[in-house]
Order: sequence, then structure tokens, then C-alpha cells
Amino acid sequence: MAEEMETSGPARDAAAQKKYDAAMKAMDSGDFKKAHSAFKKFTEEYPDDAEGWFFRAESANYASGMFGAKIKEEEIMADYTKAIELDGSNSQYFQSYGLFCISIGKYDDAEGAYKEAAEADESLAPTLYSEFAIEYYNHVLGTYGEIMDDPKARAKYAKKALDYMLLALDMDAEEAKNLLQ
Repeated sequence: MAEEMETSGPARDAAAQKKYDAAMKAMDSGDFKKAHSAFKKFTEEYPDDAEGWFFRAESANYASGMFGAKIKEEEIMADYTKAIELDGSNSQYFQSYGLFCISIGKYDDAEGAYKEAAEADESLAPTLYSEFAIEYYNHVLGTYGEIMDDPKARAKYAKKALDYMLLALDMDAEEAKNLLQ
């Protein structure tokens, strides 16, 4: 669900804050279609509010994923991208965008987003790298099913996941191999 975040966008006047709070109330109550509609209106009125764009993307993601709302993947990607454009220092924006990209099979975009998230907040890098490795690999397994039972077929996916787990552990392949012997 939506996490409470500190305001990272521009300071809002009372009218803007009231509209933002109403949209967040819908988000927090699980009414993602209503939240998406409210955040869509909010970002049209306040186009420089990074959090507004972020929660527009999040509500669209939840509304389309859980409740079948007809929101195009490209629209959701554009909303995340707009939030990132407005506040490129917020690792959560990159991380959420990366998770969304994994969920729709855009693995290269997801990998880039996770790298950006780790750069935006280096203290979270191990967590972000391990999350990417696990989410990526699980999605690949779920998408490609039985062919992943063949070690040769899964090798390139397993290698990428393993590379990121090693990054998370700040370990090179040689050290890992020595530990596993």
C-alpha cells in the first residue's frame, strides 16, 4: 500500500494540500481508482509536484493491477518518469518504477531504475540490489515457466540475478566461489 512520505516536492499552499490529502485518503483506504482520478486532477492543476506524479503512478499501478482499471502501461511509466524528472534524488521513485517495470517484463528499464535508486541513496544499495535480483528472477521464472527448469535456458537470467546479489553483498565472484567450496 501507499507509504507515508515526507513532502519532497514544492511546498503546497492550503488549497493544494487539501486536494493532495483527499487523494491520499482515497489511496490509504484502498480506493485506487478514486485515488488515481484525484491524483490525475491534482497533477493537471499542480504539474510541478513530484509526489503528486508519483502517487498518480502508484494509484494507476494498483488500480490497473488489482482492480482491472484500463490504464495503459505507457501512461503509468510516463507518470513515474515525470516524478523522477521532478525529483531525481528520491530513491523510492526509482525503486517503485523499477518494480513496475519488472511486473510488465521491461527488465532493462527495471535494472536501470534500480541502479539509479542505489545511486540516489547509497545506504540502500544492498537492499535495492538484492530486491532487484529476487524480483527479477522470480518474474522471469513465473513468465517462462517450465523452460526455466533447463539450466542452460535459465543461465543468463540466473547470472544477472546472481551478479546483483553479489553487488548487494559487496562481494566478487571469486570470493563467493571460495566461500561456497
